[in-house]
Amino acid sequence: MNLATTALLVIDLQNEYRPGAAWPVVGYDTVLDNAARLIAAARAAGVPVIHAQAWVKPEERDGYARQEEILTEEFRSAVAGSNGAQICAEVAALPGDIVIHKHWPSCFRRTDLMQRLADLKIESLMVTGVLTDSCVSESVFDAVYQGFRVWLVKEACGSMTEAMHRTGMLDMANRLYGGGILRMPEALKALVGQTFDGWRCTRPVEFTYTLETVDRLYEAL
Repeated sequence: MNLATTALLVIDLQNEYRPGAAWPVVGYDTVLDNAARLIAAARAAGVPVIHAQAWVKPEERDGYARQEEILTEEFRSAVAGSNGAQICAEVAALPGDIVIHKHWPSCFRRTDLMQRLADLKIESLMVTGVLTDSCVSESVFDAVYQGFRVWLVKEACGSMTEAMHRTGMLDMANRLYGGGILRMPEALKALVGQTFDGWRCTRPVEFTYTLETVDRLYEAL
């Protein structure tokens, strides 16, 4: 991994995913701890840290017309200025980090992320965040199709159930062209410029998983 052309993308690690909050993520404390370690390693290596923060102002809700038809206040997320939408203290942005406010699941849709990456001459993204099967997946697919190499850090992503997380990871792995999936020790090696190992995508749709094989295939990543 060429660290000079790599950035760490941290997706939606916000308070509303904590236990007892609106959208609790299974094992969120572990996800936050692992993300914090990746962020610290990236900063130490001079790798740009980019926080994508779901942040929707009232006047921006018209872009969600179909969702607004069925949404009640108790299920509203990413409310700009709310405690739930704040980035978790464990992974808070520091001066020098980049914060992207997003209104859609993908970090790339209607944001300046693409321009920021171009300005930094970024070619590869290491990714951590939630929800694996929603905002992470949408962002990763957009990144891949726009030509970036994406490395997902397995233990630094999460969702509301383990099944949602695991199937989300396998769905991304099936089309993670040019990149792959790393476990935490290997991701940390990569961020200090060491040789690392991990699962690498070598063909489209490698995993035609079933309900019976999801766990076995996920564990092999």
